[in-house]
Amino acid sequence: MKPIRHNNKVKVLIAMSFAVIFSAIGNVYLSRGMRCVGEMGYECAREAISGTLMHPYIIVGVVFMAAFLLLYLASLSWEDLSYVLPLTAGDYVLITVLAFFFLHEHVDVLR
Repeated sequence: MKPIRHNNKVKVLIAMSFAVIFSAIGNVYLSRGMRCVGEMGYECAREAISGTLMHPYIIVGVVFMAAFLLLYLASLSWEDLSYVLPLTAGDYVLITVLAFFFLHEHVDVLR
């Protein structure tokens, strides 16, 4: 294993801050897109999948999730998993806030 330098921790903090934001935005777009598409069933699965993958909200969501993945992978190349993974926890809070404001989901204190 390579030695960890201090500047890697700063790089990871910056990269993962953006990664968490991208992940939260991506999840909101995916959720909104799936609300537009509706329930997916087993009948006509091919049409349902192709229609889903071509929906603009789904495409934007996938792009944001891909950006998250690239930043996450870069962070893992700079630091240990035990340092990088806990930084993704902020994603849960941010997604909940975005879901409340942009998806108009009911969010109570227990969530």
